[in-house]
Amino acid sequence: MMASAEHRLLAQEGHLASSSLLSGFEALATIDYDRQGTVYSALFSLSVGLERMIKIAVILEHKANHELANPTDKQLRTFGHSIIDLYSAARAAGLSMGINDGWFDENSDHYDMLDALSEFAVASRYYNFDQLSKRTDKADPLIRWFRVHLNLAESVLPNWRLEKFMARARTFCEDRGFLGWEWGPLGRIELTIDANYQVAIANATRGHCVWTLIETIQPIYRLIDHLTDEVQKMETAKGVVSTVPYMTEFFPFCLTSREAAVRRRSWTTMYHMGGR
Repeated sequence: MMASAEHRLLAQEGHLASSSLLSGFEALATIDYDRQGTVYSALFSLSVGLERMIKIAVILEHKANHELANPTDKQLRTFGHSIIDLYSAARAAGLSMGINDGWFDENSDHYDMLDALSEFAVASRYYNFDQLSKRTDKADPLIRWFRVHLNLAESVLPNWRLEKFMARARTFCEDRGFLGWEWGPLGRIELTIDANYQVAIANATRGHCVWTLIETIQPIYRLIDHLTDEVQKMETAKGVVSTVPYMTEFFPFCLTSREAAVRRRSWTTMYHMGGR
């Protein structure tokens, strides 16, 4: 089947979004809060991947509702890099098409992750430079993300496991005489025992963070699937050259089960597609 330049461009965008998300999942599954570079790698890859995946949905929705026309540059730029605004737009589109399940509201771990990544994409990617050149009131993205991760850890781990982690942290510090205070990962002075406990439960739930993000983008995956089908039907009816690939083929990891997502560490070598 003949394919247009638009088809190629959307395919390239699909590869970019997919590769970024997979890199982000892998970075998140192996994140080491004692090595800040691993945290930044996860934040950069995930924010880029999420933004571009949702913008694919925005483009497809515009094509479906405007006789296959693409949105203008000005229309796309209204979203900027705000993942939260894009997610809200995708949710509104999904609800209008009967995709009612799987969306998350504020005060959920899923929404908090999106909000932290959106804040990173919009305002705090250059936090270090901003702080060096001028004092700002922006939140440190490392502290912001660790707080989100810690809240998730304390919500998914049962109390008996949390107590076990605390007992281990206490024994570890007592055996080594680490009974003082230190600057903890939450950006404040903490008992060394508490700081060790926090990092330990975060390390134990890295895979749960990956699953939380996959669960968050699953309705977006279904939206892209629905819109791709609608656009391709319109193209067939009009007898025009294809402009849209099967976009869900770029995001097969959205079908990963919870058990597999929590346990998997390697993501970038999981899928073999042309261009990856």
